[in-house]
Amino acid sequence: MIRTPFAHVMAPTSSKDMSNLRILPLALALALPAVAQDDAKPKHDLKFAFKPGTVANQVMTQDMTMTMSMGPQDMVTTMSMSMFQTYTVKSVNDNKASIEQKVTRVKATMENPMQQIEYDSDEEGSDPGMLEGLADLVDQKMELKLSDRGAVSDVKAPEDVAGPGGVDLEGALSQIIVSLPEEPVAIGDTWTVNQKVPMGQMGESATEVTYKLISVDDAVIVLDQTLNLNASDMEAPQGMEIASAKANGRYTIDRRTGLPKTYNLDMTVTMEGQMDMAMEVKVTMKPAPKVEKAPVTGPKKGAGEVDDTPKKDAPKKEGGK
Repeated sequence: MIRTPFAHVMAPTSSKDMSNLRILPLALALALPAVAQDDAKPKHDLKFAFKPGTVANQVMTQDMTMTMSMGPQDMVTTMSMSMFQTYTVKSVNDNKASIEQKVTRVKATMENPMQQIEYDSDEEGSDPGMLEGLADLVDQKMELKLSDRGAVSDVKAPEDVAGPGGVDLEGALSQIIVSLPEEPVAIGDTWTVNQKVPMGQMGESATEVTYKLISVDDAVIVLDQTLNLNASDMEAPQGMEIASAKANGRYTIDRRTGLPKTYNLDMTVTMEGQMDMAMEVKVTMKPAPKVEKAPVTGPKKGAGEVDDTPKKDAPKKEGGK
């Protein structure tokens, strides 16, 4: 009998060993179809399917809570701003859509121990206070071209509407436009893009944005979003530095417009220095509520009117009765 160095390892020495040898091929056979199935997951070529004439009435709301540690007591400032917008797909040419954005209404509230503001552009005489820049946004329009993969070009934005308390329309729009991958992806796949994310008074952050495909059909694309914000790019108040910044969200994108039908983003920024500060921001986007027409309250047509048409006498019956 010829012995090899591995003969004592390979040769089963008991019925238990023989049983294990029989189980191993069965386990491999069961595992291989699962691997093959994972590799065979259908992939989707993600593109927008623009439809000329599509009009979407949306409202974007940003809620912010800022807490500053000032000695024994914290100072809390809350602010909420809602911007009502209409997006119109004006035309489509060479896989690019010409889109017009118009701001139709702005609402805002701000409250802290020193002041309180409540503003609604639809209410005559409403005072925006230190948020005066918001009033200038109403009726402003912006035009751009959007490719079916989410590339933005030919932006025509209004000037001088981002003053004190105002909003950078172009920056706000860049937050909600998604860059779709060039290669097909399966449900659960991810891709990453680098972009500048506007951070208001903190400037911009060079950010890695990672998207994950959750679902897709002919009408919408649903994505999760994770933002790896670069805190070193942000501008902190004097005497302070940004300790951390993180954000994540979810999109449901209307393929007819290339823009979110719904959007939710949660962001947290913390600062350290002369005082500790924490800022929590929640951004949402959803269809604007439909404006209901006021019911007609006047009298019904013809009600209360006097009929002065001459009436003819009824004909007499035979016999004079």
